[in-house]
Amino acid sequence: MRQLRLIRCSLCVLAVTIAASLVLADPNDWVNINYVVQQNGGGAADTAGARQSILSKAANTAKGGPWSIVTNNNVKPPSGDVHDYLSWAPYHWPACDWCSKGTNHLSGPSSTNSTDTDSGDDGDDYPSDDDPYGEDGGADDDAYELNVLNNLSALRRANGHGAIHGRAHRRMIRRKRDLLEQIRSQDTLARRQDSSVQDGTASQEDAILPATDIPAVPTSLPTGVLPTGTSSASSSVKTINGTPAPAQAPAKTTASKCTPSPTKSLAPSATWTTCPYVVRDGKVNPDVRSLPDSEAAVSMSQSVLYNALAYGVARTRGYSQNVAKFVDAFFLTSATAMNPNVNYGQQVRGPGKAHQMGTYTGILDLRGLVKVVNAIQILKASASPDWTSARDKAMSNWMIAYVAWLENSSLGQQVAKKANNHLTFYVNQLAATKMFVGDAQGAQTALKNYFTNQFLDQIAASGEQPFEAVRTRPYHYRCFNLEAMITNAKLGDQLGMNFWTAKSKYGATIQTALDYTMSLDPKGENIDDIFPHVAAVAAAYGDPQGKYAAFLQKQDSNYANQPFWFYDQSNALPNSPAGGRSKYRRDNVDALVDGGAANTTASLVKNASDAAQGATAQTLAEVNSGGVDFACPAVFQYEEETELEDELFTTCDELKPFYELFDF
Repeated sequence: MRQLRLIRCSLCVLAVTIAASLVLADPNDWVNINYVVQQNGGGAADTAGARQSILSKAANTAKGGPWSIVTNNNVKPPSGDVHDYLSWAPYHWPACDWCSKGTNHLSGPSSTNSTDTDSGDDGDDYPSDDDPYGEDGGADDDAYELNVLNNLSALRRANGHGAIHGRAHRRMIRRKRDLLEQIRSQDTLARRQDSSVQDGTASQEDAILPATDIPAVPTSLPTGVLPTGTSSASSSVKTINGTPAPAQAPAKTTASKCTPSPTKSLAPSATWTTCPYVVRDGKVNPDVRSLPDSEAAVSMSQSVLYNALAYGVARTRGYSQNVAKFVDAFFLTSATAMNPNVNYGQQVRGPGKAHQMGTYTGILDLRGLVKVVNAIQILKASASPDWTSARDKAMSNWMIAYVAWLENSSLGQQVAKKANNHLTFYVNQLAATKMFVGDAQGAQTALKNYFTNQFLDQIAASGEQPFEAVRTRPYHYRCFNLEAMITNAKLGDQLGMNFWTAKSKYGATIQTALDYTMSLDPKGENIDDIFPHVAAVAAAYGDPQGKYAAFLQKQDSNYANQPFWFYDQSNALPNSPAGGRSKYRRDNVDALVDGGAANTTASLVKNASDAAQGATAQTLAEVNSGGVDFACPAVFQYEEETELEDELFTTCDELKPFYELFDF
């Protein structure tokens, strides 16, 4: 019996390991193009292990490609166009309070309310490293109250007094937005118009790309790869095809808060348009993983970057061919290409036309696009013969359309007004895509606008990030926003700008936020979320006391063999405080241009560097204001609440204690 248990345990570990390989990815990031070009055929001895890791990961991840949102997907987006990206809001759960008791098709024979029943499976068997939806954390409905109150209690203890300003006892608010139905109905029309603008894009790109350059895309998963979707027969929410709805419950016409139930069996898919869905922050609904689009985007973008980096350091054609093949399949080939919009990203399911659309949070799903831009620019700077002019023109067309969608769609305009990590990641995408299409000035403007506006309210004097700390998984979200802030600073660094020394209105920098998060107990959350950020901050600001190296050594003695260690080096961040002290700075830009690397990338880097010389000083003068008293973040200037996730709100009063951590 003991041997049997051991065998079962071994099989479980094996299954989890295989599943982890499907979605394993590094954080969103940007690798300095010039630095990679200079590493060809060599590199520092202390990054040898990291370089080897990149080569290995490039080969291993490529085995899963090519990827496409069109293949392996049995669910069509509301538009009916399989080329439209589709994902479901991860923290939304069906709330079918049936109008009569009986068998509940969501929760099993003895249950009458799916949202009050914990299935016992929170999706923890999925990897949290970079599961497209993050870790589950085991949060339940009570987490709204308990986690936030615990955070506030910790603030009270840290401040050394019992009083907390404002209505600190309040928790985050779950509710429908005012006039939500009307707004969503209007947005549905706007989104259809957004989609119609893109019609014909794929065919235009096909006309540009020669047929011989287009790879065949498999219609089934590669041999040996396990599916990540949850089948209806073994769903962790106990969904079973054809299970009867509540016994003989006729639809009610009288006013009621319960959900009228059909008299016949209700297929699980009917839940999507029959039951209202409610948000449970931090608790991932396992069925969102049954849609392949998000996983495909994560896996593709990570493999593309690994292979571009591998080509940059080894100059082996196979790596650059992988990049071209994967980009073709995901973006350019007419049969498999994704339309340049995220109109149906993180759709909140439910009854009515208002739920036949995505939400602004869905833009976050495509954050890996930064890696795609980075990878292509590395190929261009390395003069790869596989990145042809025809392919570049086709990809530029896609990017131009996507930039227009980011800036002009109703969803893009919504997220541009947010104050938390959704906005920070949005700026990642906007700046990177503008860089790709040659709009260096537009990329600089996007970054400068961020660091002189929303960034000012994102970090308290202590280094706390209030908009992330109020969440039910605060450690994860602090690291998540750090990830996006660091990427924005790296994008600026590539363009010759120094945002590393930019300060919030409370005098805090990205380094301050990292130091504060390092000091915290993750309390069951994944501490390894922070490792790449520690390395990046050490590279940007220096580590004279060795505290960052000591932290990494203590937490992960193998950190020097991780891919991030290759590119999180001071000479890869020439405009940072530590990088500015290296001999890398302007000479390397000139060397890249004079060396005959791809003209587009070289001129972009050189022109941006020239333009940034005067802009940097002005930018830093504007953002280096600190030492001011607390004031409600600017997002509350015109509204009493701000949305952190779709239908999840917070107020200035709730955030205030996190800003006043050192206010005695």
